[in-house]
Amino acid sequence: MLTVVVQGSFEEARKTIQAAQKDAEVIEFRIDLFEKKDPTHVGKLLHLSKVPVIFTLRRKNQGGEYRGNEREREGALLELLKLKPTYVDLEYDVSFRDQIPQDVKVIASYHNFEKTPEDLSTLYKNMQALNATIYKLATHAQSSLDALRMLLFVNEHADVAGMCMGEKGMITRILAPIVGNALTYAPLSKEGETAPGQVSLPTLREIYHFEKLNHQTKIYALIGNPVDKSIGHLCHNQVFRSLKEDAVYVKIPLTPQEVPLFFKLMKKLPFEGFSVTMPLKEQMALHLDALDPKAKQIGAINTLVKREGKWWGYNTDAGGALDAIERKGSVSGKTLLIIGAGGAAKAIAYEGLQRGGRIIIANRTMKKGEILAKEVKGKGIGIPSIASETYDILINTTSVGMAPDLSAIPVPPEAIHENALVFDAIFNPKETRLLNIAKNKGCPTVCGYEMYAYQAFKQFELWLDRPLDRLKIFQIIENYVI
Repeated sequence: MLTVVVQGSFEEARKTIQAAQKDAEVIEFRIDLFEKKDPTHVGKLLHLSKVPVIFTLRRKNQGGEYRGNEREREGALLELLKLKPTYVDLEYDVSFRDQIPQDVKVIASYHNFEKTPEDLSTLYKNMQALNATIYKLATHAQSSLDALRMLLFVNEHADVAGMCMGEKGMITRILAPIVGNALTYAPLSKEGETAPGQVSLPTLREIYHFEKLNHQTKIYALIGNPVDKSIGHLCHNQVFRSLKEDAVYVKIPLTPQEVPLFFKLMKKLPFEGFSVTMPLKEQMALHLDALDPKAKQIGAINTLVKREGKWWGYNTDAGGALDAIERKGSVSGKTLLIIGAGGAAKAIAYEGLQRGGRIIIANRTMKKGEILAKEVKGKGIGIPSIASETYDILINTTSVGMAPDLSAIPVPPEAIHENALVFDAIFNPKETRLLNIAKNKGCPTVCGYEMYAYQAFKQFELWLDRPLDRLKIFQIIENYVI
């Protein structure tokens, strides 16, 4: 149930109740955060609500602001419960559980602001000492693995409201309807957050189409680290909506060390596909059932697709980048100087070679660049040597110049040769400093979002296994490019 929290002064609370009732299924009165906590004021607010109300008078060691002792809190809460709210939220270990009125439903709560316990089952069993309608587990996610464990636990228990606090726990809130979460707390605005990692109600509705999510909704996600600058959640969810697909796209920060356990956990949830970004592209193959021949040759994977219960790996970076570049002319017979030697560089180098290009790899670490150059029958050089090289196309695959470091540039301006085509794989900002300098020198340029649009389009076709309207998808993606 979508739950909006009410706090502050009487007037603030009144406005929140009136605004929330259009979308909220439940409203929580955080009475410990009210300016006036007496039954008279709380009762007036209760009469304003047309949806069920939860009364909460949270003690400090569980994240609340009630300043009295436990006996005083017990007395205050029992007096408030005479107003007959639908629910009362109680810490599962309270001593006055037997005095709660029979016609008030109990939410038994556990809060952990440091971690997510490994053994959620034992915690849940202990919480059942308090007879309740809903058991709420609010823990801190130290990693996305904690969030996945919580989603799995909720999926297995119909009477559990499970959520992880912190940025890495956001998916437990977004995907709540898919796993049948009993409660999802959402403030009316970011300023109204009562716990770290909450997602505002407008964001849930406008970006993730929260009201349409259900047990049959397919989950797609971006995995990598970092993922916070990606616009994927903005444009991909809009694409799914335009295609009338019952699907949602989220971002999951994931480190290389977490990948093995991630694959074990995610296979138990309705994930159908992934976009893969740095630094995971070269690690995926070990965990997949099958590889597309091109992805196997490149050794870097940016797209995962579930087919008949098996996971396949693809690379759409390669085709996406070269398709974007070749809108300005064929690469056949041209020299492509690629800055970087990671997964994207490897993909572009292999595809460029297949399309008849000659490859030069310039990398900060010479040895790594030379290894890739040898694989594509090319030449490896250091960054300082770029200015003295002859090339037709300059391609940046590093993150140098990405927002917020807008003044950075991967090569000195003198290394950008006049009339060479310059392509920057970065799409935030739309025009990097590298592209700006290149334009001023008269160079034709290709923005990173063009590659992003091509490779994303290819991902959608792989995920949905049908031909799609490329122009329609491109227009949606371009709307979200900064």
